[in-house]
Amino acid sequence: MNPLTKNTIMILAAWSGPVFVLTYLIFWIGLGHNLPPPNFMAMTGAELVNEYYGKYTADIKLGMTVTTFVGLLYLLWSACLASIMAEKSGPTLFSNLELAGGLLTGWLLAFCPAIWLSCAVFVNVVDPDIILMVHGFTWFMFDMTYMITGVQLLGIGLWTVFHKEQSFFPAWAGWSALAVGVIFLPLTLIPYVTSGPFTVAGIWNFYIVFGTWGFMFFSVYSYYLLKELNRQRRELIGATHRTSHTEQYQRT
Repeated sequence: MNPLTKNTIMILAAWSGPVFVLTYLIFWIGLGHNLPPPNFMAMTGAELVNEYYGKYTADIKLGMTVTTFVGLLYLLWSACLASIMAEKSGPTLFSNLELAGGLLTGWLLAFCPAIWLSCAVFVNVVDPDIILMVHGFTWFMFDMTYMITGVQLLGIGLWTVFHKEQSFFPAWAGWSALAVGVIFLPLTLIPYVTSGPFTVAGIWNFYIVFGTWGFMFFSVYSYYLLKELNRQRRELIGATHRTSHTEQYQRT
């Protein structure tokens, strides 16, 4: 493949990450009425239906329909990250961990909204307690399988810290990614609490977990990934121009 074409594809894949975050904020957080999500551990099935699915049915349907598609954009972003890791040091355990974790995270980001969509579609068909059970099961799967994303953070974090010869991700970004993985740990408490910071809608398990993932990991790596790819693009364009000028000079 032409190097410039490859670089263009990589840049598009890198931008799929920010597009994913923006659309997820609009459709999962906004239209999905997940700021914060309902604290289902403290609700009955009837309360969940009356205060959430029954009240916002149309919004939730649209929001979850879109997020079942855009969630998988995270897979493209993760694959781009793994690709640039492999370009520098070849395929390693770390790049494989990053790719596998990103792939499964992307699947969760699309699959779980499909189940919440089902709850909204069938809210007036099945028993409210079934809606509660399915809704809760989906949140357990969405949040408590955090080790999937933790594997991605471990892979990229350790690669960044130990591969000192690479210059596009600073060492502090690797430590930041590893710290985010540790911050995820209290998500394990969700089934056991009905109030406080460790509920699904709590200060820690919602705002801090998602906020640190966004600002301490995703934003940092997106910035440096795009910075490196654009640097490579400038070099490729410069090399192309120099080659073109050399060929013209030789013909004259």
